[in-house]
Amino acid sequence: MRKIVWLGGGLVALLGVLVAVVFLVDFDSPRLGKALLDEVSAQTGLHIEADGFRLNLVRGLRLDGVRFASDGPSGRLTVQAAGLLAEHRLAPLLHRRVEIDRIVVYQPRIELVTPPEEAPVARPAPVAKPVAAPTAVPASAASQAPGEPTVPGGPLLAVDRIWVRDGTLATRVEGAEAPDVEIRGLNVELRDLALEDAPSALQGLHAGGDLHTGEILLGGLRATEGSGKLRLAEGHFRLEEFGLKLPQGRFLLGEFDADLNRDPFAYRLALRVDPLDANAVLAAGPGGGFGPGILSFGATGTGTETRDMSGDGALALAAGRLPGSPLFTAIETVLGRAALKGSAYEPVTVPFRIREDRLHVSPFELRTSLLSLGISGWADLAGPMDLKIAVRAPRDAVTLARVPGEVLDLVADEGWVTVPLRVVGTLESPRVTADREALEAQGRRAARTVVRQQVERGVSRVLGKLFGHH
Repeated sequence: MRKIVWLGGGLVALLGVLVAVVFLVDFDSPRLGKALLDEVSAQTGLHIEADGFRLNLVRGLRLDGVRFASDGPSGRLTVQAAGLLAEHRLAPLLHRRVEIDRIVVYQPRIELVTPPEEAPVARPAPVAKPVAAPTAVPASAASQAPGEPTVPGGPLLAVDRIWVRDGTLATRVEGAEAPDVEIRGLNVELRDLALEDAPSALQGLHAGGDLHTGEILLGGLRATEGSGKLRLAEGHFRLEEFGLKLPQGRFLLGEFDADLNRDPFAYRLALRVDPLDANAVLAAGPGGGFGPGILSFGATGTGTETRDMSGDGALALAAGRLPGSPLFTAIETVLGRAALKGSAYEPVTVPFRIREDRLHVSPFELRTSLLSLGISGWADLAGPMDLKIAVRAPRDAVTLARVPGEVLDLVADEGWVTVPLRVVGTLESPRVTADREALEAQGRRAARTVVRQQVERGVSRVLGKLFGHH
């Protein structure tokens, strides 16, 4: 009896070892891996490669060193991932069929390299390839008897979820070492995937899910803690309620819809920053002074270049006090006596539009306790600006260099004078000058008005004497 027990125990142990080997040990599986890549390549029209393939009956098929590239008018897109795990359903596998239930992509780096502006490269748009209708998974597939016929061929892509873990997304200009935009810590979960019959796999793909980013770097701007919802349908990538933490305030991208059926892709967006730290955005300097702001902006565009974006927006500033920024300090210097720093100002809304990398400021009026400033002009997104400012201030608060006081007295209207200024340079280093030509033109008009008034008074006195009026 004891021998039987020992034999039985040994048999159980042997079976345990065999089960562990079959279900837990990874096997090199180049044939299955190649079949999976061939199927995915056929569905997407992309040539996908991998360095190694490992099959585990429980965990699924793992691909190491996955990579592919694609060329288009927008530039060259390259994708490199440390690994890709295709988790299959075990029951269909026992019937000699591979059904991929979930795909996990580890540490992908996705980079779009665009041609330089001065030498654009025209690349033909890729020809859309028809996609075969997706194979339906029968409800009885898991319970199909071993003797019944099975579906021949390669892996059956019945993918329910796709996860992207710790990815990086970057765009840069060809020849440049540093990226223009870089997104780190990219985590994506796509759920309820469906591939419908369509001219291309992208147009037939439907899915919804979540997107999270650890860090977004755009020039000198750093944003963290990104989170939002995404949807894929009919070749459109839609991002909704995507929030970010910026040094200037909490950023909310209410809508971003990219039409990927075009190359370069087209998009529309609507965003809001509330509250906005206007002191950081407008280079207010130490101590600030501006009240909290609300920024709203909507735009359309194509591709990844900001020069192809066109949009309109507004910045609403709450009441506050003018800061001692370089711009207001320079205006004080030109005006002579007027003190702007610390002056209380009324709430104001600044309308603007963006065209071809340039922000155009529509005319608005900033009213303070001392004076008012009518402002309009433009500022290039790269830094330079050209603003026109009409300062309306009390006559005794203005003394302009190289402008005679008589001219200011002549253009004064009931004790107030309007001084036209021009501002060039940048917000950090502005150059403010009085528009002497405009002032002299005002003076000439005022002089003609005075002369005309004096002539009219003189004629009136002569006529009064002639006709007996005293």
